[in-house]
Amino acid sequence: MKRKLSLLIVITVITYTAQAQFYLGAKLGLNFANFSASVPNYNYSTKIGLNGGAALKYKFNKNWGVQMDLLYSQMGSIGKSVTASDDGAGNVTTITTKPTYTFSYLQVPVYANLEIPIKSEELIPYRYRDNIVSIHLFAGGYFGYGLSNNTSTLTTTSVKDENNNVTTTSSKVSGSNSKFNAIDYGLGFGAGVSFKLSTLGKLTIDGRYLLGMGNFNSNKAYTATSIVMKNTAPQIQLGYIHRISKLKRWQTE
Repeated sequence: MKRKLSLLIVITVITYTAQAQFYLGAKLGLNFANFSASVPNYNYSTKIGLNGGAALKYKFNKNWGVQMDLLYSQMGSIGKSVTASDDGAGNVTTITTKPTYTFSYLQVPVYANLEIPIKSEELIPYRYRDNIVSIHLFAGGYFGYGLSNNTSTLTTTSVKDENNNVTTTSSKVSGSNSKFNAIDYGLGFGAGVSFKLSTLGKLTIDGRYLLGMGNFNSNKAYTATSIVMKNTAPQIQLGYIHRISKLKRWQTE
């Protein structure tokens, strides 16, 4: 029984190895980055950044594979806080604080990939026999390391007196956060479509979502009050992958 099981495992490994294909490529896209944060009196909105880098894909067979990227990725968010106070003498002071967070990461996402070819006759009847379009679904996780961080904070103070006269002053400070935790990690998932350009190359269009699980702010004042700040980012990417391994005579893309 053990011998039969061992033989079955060996045959399975050989079969998958014989069908396996390697792809190498590049991709470029946009991050619609934001924070998942619980900071009192603050709201956070999307900050758009770039992402791009190299991609490696390993297909076990026609449908299943794994993919890994090495990406430069711009994350961050735009915050806003408004507070108002009345001194009791008719003067109302409103303070608006707008911090803009700009982070740069080296990200390494690793995903399991399911590719579903679409039959060509359903797209272009009677013209092509090969599959030229496929849909792919993927899910996994990512690791990130912070390369740089900057916080630029604009503070505007408006004072309205009893005669409704308004005096406004503004100040802006910028710099890196020494309490920034450079280690980031989380989950990722998405879907995309690929178009066969040649026997070797494919154009890919992906949409994915990154859900950060690491708290990037290690400020003791925050951690003591259970304030957690995490990265999130829907992403879109345009890429090209090139097959660098040879097809066997019985294989098709």
